[in-house]
Amino acid sequence: MPNVNLCDGLAEKDENARVQIACRVGKYLSVEDLPKAERKAAEDLARELVGDAVERVRRELSESVKHAKFLPKEVAFKIAHDIDSVACPFLQVTEIFSEQDWQQLLMTISHGALMAVARRDSMTESIALGLAESGDPAVASALVENAAAPMTKGVCSSLIERFEDSSGLLDELAERDGLNAEIVVRLIEKVSAAARNKLVETYDLPNHTAPIVAEAELAAILNLIRETPEHQLRTLALHLKKEGGLVGFFLLSAIRDDALAFFETALSVLSGARAERSRAVVRHEGKESVSRLLKGAHIPSAMHNDFWIAIQEIRNRHQIAELDASA
Repeated sequence: MPNVNLCDGLAEKDENARVQIACRVGKYLSVEDLPKAERKAAEDLARELVGDAVERVRRELSESVKHAKFLPKEVAFKIAHDIDSVACPFLQVTEIFSEQDWQQLLMTISHGALMAVARRDSMTESIALGLAESGDPAVASALVENAAAPMTKGVCSSLIERFEDSSGLLDELAERDGLNAEIVVRLIEKVSAAARNKLVETYDLPNHTAPIVAEAELAAILNLIRETPEHQLRTLALHLKKEGGLVGFFLLSAIRDDALAFFETALSVLSGARAERSRAVVRHEGKESVSRLLKGAHIPSAMHNDFWIAIQEIRNRHQIAELDASA
């Protein structure tokens, strides 16, 4: 630290002086081009201050270093395991920990600290899954309410399995946009009528009156698609449209099931686009063209990104298959 050597005799300084020093440490642990000797002095100060007997000093250190890029890892771990007034502000924002570090922390930090992690503005799927697997209902609720927390299939599955009897939590989960189709199927029969209506509206589900889209029924229709010759797919799509089953949720399940030819045919039937045009858009064109085709097919805009991800995945699979066939 510039022109300062406070490590010697730090314990003899009064509380206010130590608070002031703690307040300044984070600044120096955030500077990339700090001279080596000054970086070491700042690190040594942090190591000593994190063990200070006075909570106020440790709390000031936590605030000071929560954005520090060069905080010694052992100091970060000590802050994370301190009392909540010290640990929580730090854990809610720090980026100092690796994915492996987070998995260790989620098993050892306090309940209040877990709540702070669940409210982070920056969160990976790995952290969200760890919270879903180990957190209590309050932590799970904070996680679901956090728009930054990725509600992937794995995260949602863990929440549904652990909190199946907690209708309030599952209702909160149903409010999230961009849920996986299989998760919607599992939620539809477990949530309240209001939450079910939200799922029906968001994901364009058929039959607005009952717990529908049973997994067995969905699997049966997808199996029928697999067994239908390609020249009969249009007839099948027209029949499903007439029955009210050719909806966004079902089509997303179909393309995820690799029913590419049926998916292209269904979009042609729903949008009025020529079959060749639908095929070209799905197989070769960009996100905007795909979104326009989906809009023409009356697929809810909230689902467009999920469709785009599924289309990219199926393109990659088919490209790999074509390469293998030509080898």
